[in-house]
Amino acid sequence: MAVSIKVDPAPRMSVEEFLVWDSGDDLRYELVEGVVVAQSAPARPHGRLVANFSISIGTRLRAAKRPCAPEAGTVLRIDRRWTVRAPDLLVRCGPNARDADTPVLAIEVLSPSNSASEMARKRDDYASVGIMEVLEVEQDRPEIRIHRQDSDRWVIETARGLDGVLALPSLGLEMPLAELYADILPDDAPLDATVDA
Repeated sequence: MAVSIKVDPAPRMSVEEFLVWDSGDDLRYELVEGVVVAQSAPARPHGRLVANFSISIGTRLRAAKRPCAPEAGTVLRIDRRWTVRAPDLLVRCGPNARDADTPVLAIEVLSPSNSASEMARKRDDYASVGIMEVLEVEQDRPEIRIHRQDSDRWVIETARGLDGVLALPSLGLEMPLAELYADILPDDAPLDATVDA
């Protein structure tokens, strides 16, 4: 005879509860449909990529006097009661850089634990708050998948190689991949670059 045991699921947490919740540790968390999800601890290349993107984007935005600013380590409340995302880097624009509050670009540095279905859900969440571009950045090779909103679908391009260039029409910026991957890849990394549309 089989024995069944009723297990109570973990209680759902609202966005409001999540935003004031203290986990008591140094991990990063997201709230996905009311469930708190721990993010894997980033490796050193992950942190360096986030820093390189923040510096490159921030420097170019200031030079072009665009009313936008990059943010690392912030959370993004999704227009649903149960979801908060924590992209590696978020760029917001507004009337001026200091008061920028409209999310425009989300950057996710990929880890081996990221699944295709997880990234698709994140893109849909980002689109629901008006984000027009999402970058998925590889850590172990110079490759960035650029997902751009076109009506209600994502158009995907890929920038590859250290001699490649990342174009961000949402911000009017271009950046060489060699700059973004500086001090991350070995000196003998391939230079070939292609852009797939």
